[in-house]
Amino acid sequence: MRAVDILARTDICWDMKTDPFIGDRVFVYGTLRRGFINNDATLAFREGASFIAEGTLPGGLYSVGWYPALIEGEEGRVHGEVWKITQPGIMHILDDYEGLFDDGPPEYQRARRMVETAQGRIEAWAYIYLYEVDPMQRLPKGDWADAFNTPGVSG
Repeated sequence: MRAVDILARTDICWDMKTDPFIGDRVFVYGTLRRGFINNDATLAFREGASFIAEGTLPGGLYSVGWYPALIEGEEGRVHGEVWKITQPGIMHILDDYEGLFDDGPPEYQRARRMVETAQGRIEAWAYIYLYEVDPMQRLPKGDWADAFNTPGVSG
């Protein structure tokens, strides 16, 4: 499904002149990475953003069910990808996908962070998990793809 189709289901109107997130970068470390699940939101994201580089952020990565949680302030590196937003409404789709518009307190906070890549440091938005996690669910390599041996995804 195209991003415009998803946005058409909302009461929000987006265009290139008013979307402040066009050109911004976002760090994804779980199901939004290449090679993972395909649903309306992930397909719209990949259509409305362009891959820039693989990268890492400091912190711990945990499994909280079928998706990961990045916890800041812990030793380790979380592996993921940096993407550049190229179409209007993509950040809105990502915020919705990460539950920022759900009833009740959100699980994630979107924050700007400096991502380490082979090309150097890149500022990008990242979704930081806000709740406590089960220490037994930590992924020691910090890589969602590695934890599930996902073919076609490197980390």
